[in-house]
Amino acid sequence: MPWWQIKIMIEKFEIFIEKHHMSCVAKEVSLKLFTTIKCGGEADYLAEPDSYDELSKIFKFICENNIPYKILGNGSNILVSDNGFRGIVISLKNLPYFIELHQGKLSVATHIELAHLQKKCILEGLSGLEFLSGIPGTVGGIIAMNAGAFGHEVDGVLDSIKAVTHEGKIVSIQAENIDFSYRKTKLPFENYIITEGTFNVHKKNMLEVKEICDSYISQRKSNNLRHAPTFGSTFKNGTDYYAGELIEKCGLKGYAIGDAQISKTHANFIINNGNASSKDVYLLIKKMKDEVMKKFGTNLELEVKLWGDFSYARK
Repeated sequence: MPWWQIKIMIEKFEIFIEKHHMSCVAKEVSLKLFTTIKCGGEADYLAEPDSYDELSKIFKFICENNIPYKILGNGSNILVSDNGFRGIVISLKNLPYFIELHQGKLSVATHIELAHLQKKCILEGLSGLEFLSGIPGTVGGIIAMNAGAFGHEVDGVLDSIKAVTHEGKIVSIQAENIDFSYRKTKLPFENYIITEGTFNVHKKNMLEVKEICDSYISQRKSNNLRHAPTFGSTFKNGTDYYAGELIEKCGLKGYAIGDAQISKTHANFIINNGNASSKDVYLLIKKMKDEVMKKFGTNLELEVKLWGDFSYARK
């Protein structure tokens, strides 16, 4: 979309927030500190509504006026262009916090971090979601990407969701009406924000639940990095390969561009050693992808989402 069109849309949004006295919206906000890789430019606007009514109004206006937007969770799988994102970024972190159990179904606000959900499950002796232990991110993030680990995926435990539609309405959708595939979730409509997930769980001794969770976390810690700014996994695994193994076989462990470096511990992880630019990270991603294609003929698929224009990085 041409920059001048986006500029006109942004000006409309400015009028909208002034008219409705929305103090939850901030202008020209750096997204660097909102991402786990710790790099990237500014968003034109960051909206942090504290009620579902406010969220619905903002999202309806954005959709009616075709304004580019992104939904921000804990920023664990996004790379923002050094030039920023031209549009509106919506954060759900200030919405009401709830984790509610009713007849074997656990309803959770999607901005809640998985670590908090796991603590609740352990304390209440609720089993079924242990495989999510140690995954960085929010409940909304794992639903949106149909996250999985240790032979389990979200679609196997999800009962239903609630979402805000492009019309600003909150609707409930049963899991059987959602199209799930490997690391992808597709709803019956295009523009939406998932606000709640309901999962099937069952009672179990809390010590047994804790033991399983601790086991999964231990396995993750042995394979992953948590001490440095990173996305987590850069590429998705395939049905017959592990992306990290292919990258490692290309001899790329420890390879660096600027302050962006492929981990010496896990080749599917990129770390920011201090002052990496998004361009550094982007070029490193391209290097990983190109080398694997050259050596194995395998086209790695990004798990990381790119926000903004990266054409400058290819020059």
